[in-house]
Amino acid sequence: MQFNKKAAVVALAASGLILFSSPAFANQINGSGASFAQPLIDVCKVEFTKDTGFTVNYTAGGSGKGRTDFASNLVDFAASDSAYTSGFPAHLEYAPVYAAPIAIFYNLPTVKEAINLSEATLAQIFSGQITKWNDPQIIEENQGVTIKTPVYKTKKEVVTVGGKKVTKTVPVLDKNGKPTVIRTITKKVDIALPNTPITVYYRTDSSGTSEQFGKFLKGANEGANGGLWPKTASGTFSNMTPNSIASLFNFQGASGSALVAAGVKGKVGGIGYGEVSWATDNKLPTANIKNAAGEFVPPTAAGTSAFLGGGTILANGSVNTDYKKVIPGAYSLGTASYGLVYPASANKNAEKQKIVAAWHTYLLEQCPKKFPEKGYALITGPLYDKAKAQIEKIK
Repeated sequence: MQFNKKAAVVALAASGLILFSSPAFANQINGSGASFAQPLIDVCKVEFTKDTGFTVNYTAGGSGKGRTDFASNLVDFAASDSAYTSGFPAHLEYAPVYAAPIAIFYNLPTVKEAINLSEATLAQIFSGQITKWNDPQIIEENQGVTIKTPVYKTKKEVVTVGGKKVTKTVPVLDKNGKPTVIRTITKKVDIALPNTPITVYYRTDSSGTSEQFGKFLKGANEGANGGLWPKTASGTFSNMTPNSIASLFNFQGASGSALVAAGVKGKVGGIGYGEVSWATDNKLPTANIKNAAGEFVPPTAAGTSAFLGGGTILANGSVNTDYKKVIPGAYSLGTASYGLVYPASANKNAEKQKIVAAWHTYLLEQCPKKFPEKGYALITGPLYDKAKAQIEKIK
């Protein structure tokens, strides 16, 4: 057993991860924050412990809770899908180590193929203007129309999971972190939509996923459709809707992505939003979302990489994206998410800081490759370089 542990340490050292010895009391770190990051953290922290001997404890209470805990010095790191807008901690660095699509999932048992939704239709569903699944606008995007969907180049990659070599399929990314679109499928769809009321499930907690969804709804609808979602994005969903949803019978709030997905699963006609793993784990279908190139794209890691590749990386490590930018193959509801970490100048416990740096390196370089089925994009290119530079500041 001792030999195996040493072998794992040698293997990790060769891969460029930060390794070190530390006393037993410093062998764990605590974090909190986004439920968006939870599906990847939950599976990958087990691998991290096997490979390094260090423990990661993480509580998914939402991005807002994570930012509050981080600012209050209650955790060693946090995860957030959005940057601070106020209450900045004295010492803060953003490490863009997560990237994934925000999926729109729904419960329509009679519909056997993925439905197609534009940014305008989504805005009207999530503001309560469209209330039936056979609304003329949804029909217009799903019956007797021709749609375009990109197909990405993939490759097989052998990784070690649970101590065993397994083969996973991952998208091929170029030096700039963008996927290769090998072809575009054009097909005519004719989906029969039921006369079923729509029940919208939304996050009631302070959520970075809600904020990123709101940024999409506002940004993608600017211009001719600007009146559909004019308010500035907010971590509290009900604060950014064009119409008050407090009295709408078909809106159901829930705290956290897990409960949103569970609500949709339990309600025929339900629709919600969250990281794609919440849909997969609940066996819920996900919609194809129209991008600025006119394509209807499923929520994939490759589509997210394409979209983020057109963004602007800011000095603090966060990413600005343009929802109106024409990027073939892009899934426009993709988002980068951040580890909130302390730099060395914050004078935190040095041993814990080393574990925080090792953990975020592992998240960046290992976790998406080990668990591509969770839907997170492997960050490469300029955003990877920025993430590495931000992690380096921890030490």
